[in-house]
Amino acid sequence: MAKKLPKKPEENTGEWLNTYADMVTLLLTFFVLLFACSNLDETKLQLIFSAFQNNGNYLNTVIDNNHEATENSTGGVTDDQPDDSGGDGELPQSFEELYQYFVEYVDDNNLSDVIAVENGAAHITLTFNDSVFFDGNSYILKDEGKKVLNNFIPAIRFIQNSIRTMTISGHTADDGTDKTRDMQLSALRANSVHLHLMSKDTIDYSKYRLKACGPNEPVAPNDTLEGMAKNRRVEIMFLKNELDMTDKDVIQDILDHDYGLGSSQFDEVPKDNDYTKLPEGSADWVIGYIKDNAVSNSGVSSNEGPSIIDSSEFVVSAEGEEEENEDAE
Repeated sequence: MAKKLPKKPEENTGEWLNTYADMVTLLLTFFVLLFACSNLDETKLQLIFSAFQNNGNYLNTVIDNNHEATENSTGGVTDDQPDDSGGDGELPQSFEELYQYFVEYVDDNNLSDVIAVENGAAHITLTFNDSVFFDGNSYILKDEGKKVLNNFIPAIRFIQNSIRTMTISGHTADDGTDKTRDMQLSALRANSVHLHLMSKDTIDYSKYRLKACGPNEPVAPNDTLEGMAKNRRVEIMFLKNELDMTDKDVIQDILDHDYGLGSSQFDEVPKDNDYTKLPEGSADWVIGYIKDNAVSNSGVSSNEGPSIIDSSEFVVSAEGEEEENEDAE
């Protein structure tokens, strides 16, 4: 009796791919339908776009911040989502727009009594009354202070490429007590603000600067309670990344705020523009000194002097020494 031939294994025709393709198509249609029914939020699109630009370093942080409370128009705290888009509904696109963003937030939330915004040729400074962040003699950052910072973080993060440095300075008032303790307190307060901003991936770590000033940089006399309250503060200063070094105001801004050489607004500039008559080390004195001693692109100093130095006048050659020895013999 003849044996039956074994059945050939069925070939894989790949029919499952058709089912898989149908499923993917249906899913795509479903998500397109969801998108068409949703409200398009330009601010969220900006945040997502920025997150992709920064390799996703802070996308989760932005999402987490959306669930935190923010301040209401009276300076209190509400459970609403923070206004990550600023007063005009958009994140700033440049360093100049960052200043306007800060101003609008402070005005919209009636915080001008406790937060001041200053704009200079190359810097922006936020000055916070210490009551915003800390209780008396404490360096523990209050929840209210964290929420205020959280409303600034998306804007700072979005244009961080336009920021050269971000300096956080702690200041205290001179109340006649131990100045060493005041210096330590100002350092701890500046670091508390720094740690919170760093935990939120606000800006690249290399751009942070911390200063402990203690009572050494007052903005008001310490002989009144009001003056002492003004001196107890935290400042966050942003230095612009793209600087026009041909602009005297920009140079003065850098010397004043980045190098701490003092503002020339206190210098009485002589009519003959002789910088040597100014206090040595002041901003205008340094600018004048640099201009008078600058070296041009050709390598020749701008001051009058010998353009060529004959080195033979200072170096005696070996041959000359031999000739002198022969003459002596």
